[in-house]
Amino acid sequence: MEYAGIDTHKESVQVHRVDENTNPVLRERYPTTQQGLEKLIEGVRGSVCVLEACTTSYPIYDFLVANGIEVKVAHPLLLKSISGLKKTDKVDAQRMALMLKAGIIPLAHIPSQAVRVDRDLVRQHISIVNQRTAEKNRVHALLLRYRVKAPENVFGKKRNWLDDEVPCEVRPVLEQCLKHIDYLNKVKYQVDKQIEQKASKNPDAVILFSMPGVSYFSALLVVSFIDGVERFGSSEQLVSYSGLAPRISQSGEKTILGHISKQ
Repeated sequence: MEYAGIDTHKESVQVHRVDENTNPVLRERYPTTQQGLEKLIEGVRGSVCVLEACTTSYPIYDFLVANGIEVKVAHPLLLKSISGLKKTDKVDAQRMALMLKAGIIPLAHIPSQAVRVDRDLVRQHISIVNQRTAEKNRVHALLLRYRVKAPENVFGKKRNWLDDEVPCEVRPVLEQCLKHIDYLNKVKYQVDKQIEQKASKNPDAVILFSMPGVSYFSALLVVSFIDGVERFGSSEQLVSYSGLAPRISQSGEKTILGHISKQ
């Protein structure tokens, strides 16, 4: 059995392949073009490969698996804590290959492409809400800065107060902010409809949003990021994965519980 460490990047991948005795068999950099990826397949065929989980590793992972290559994916934070990555691309690929041979690669879970789409849809909702909140805060700051007495429903459809209360020099800025908020509201509505459709077709999500207080968004978020509760050995592992476990600092008989890790 041979082992290959692959360090992925946007434009290229660095490969280091070793044999059973950890002797180097292949050291090569391939471009991430179709021709380059086909040469990558030839270079790693017959070996077990390992990638570090990151944005650029997903298409390489999918391509290798589709071509019958056995691929393992390393957890980036745990990998770095064990190996000391990053140094150089060649060194990183070499270390991953040697760690794979030694059986000490901290594995990461790779969701299916359908689950990745659900996760990106949830992230899109979060991104839009964050942008809208930032824009609303900007409007409130402008109103305070120029002592504008605006109605309670600043972001409602009726905005006659812009002509009555707002100085002409700041009015264009406020109008631009409000138009941006209106646009984000429309995009959020479209995204939320997609989330509702996705959640309604997911049996696990249906169970969740049928509970009081759980929305389509919350249900799809939980289901897509957990991606199968059966892959956890215990409820403690699930809590830890979700980032809801408190941080623990322990020395001898003294134990201090901190805030949740969010990690």
